[in-house]
Amino acid sequence: MEFLERVVNAVVNLHPWHSLMVHFPTAFATVGVLCILFALWRKSELFEKIAFFCMAVTAIGTALSGLAGLRDNLVHFDGGAPYLNVKIYLAVSLLLLSTVAVIGRWRMPKLLWNPSTRILYLSAFAGTFLLATVLGFVGGSIVYGF
Repeated sequence: MEFLERVVNAVVNLHPWHSLMVHFPTAFATVGVLCILFALWRKSELFEKIAFFCMAVTAIGTALSGLAGLRDNLVHFDGGAPYLNVKIYLAVSLLLLSTVAVIGRWRMPKLLWNPSTRILYLSAFAGTFLLATVLGFVGGSIVYGF
């Protein structure tokens, strides 16, 4: 019983929540861009749907990671984490881009297959991947220095 109490205390009070959650949007943005490129190459509806779901998880994960990051900033950095404004700006940009892409795709399922929207849709995937990568680098700089 004491072991279980120590585990719960470590997860709830000691360890930063943000570092546990931040890997989901980064991974799904990466998988999403790979799936959308594969879908385009092979003209695969299935991989386009997988890419869409990856983008949706990226949007949801970004929101949850951002909330956890704000909480950890207050709890572990007393509100003064380095590069905080840069991280917030990049995270909001990632959240907006991924959310707009998900809503657009949800309302118009043939975005990838329509020549007039293809470049914009692919750019959304590339943008989320790049934003997630830069966010990861800045986050690593907070933890390990730069």
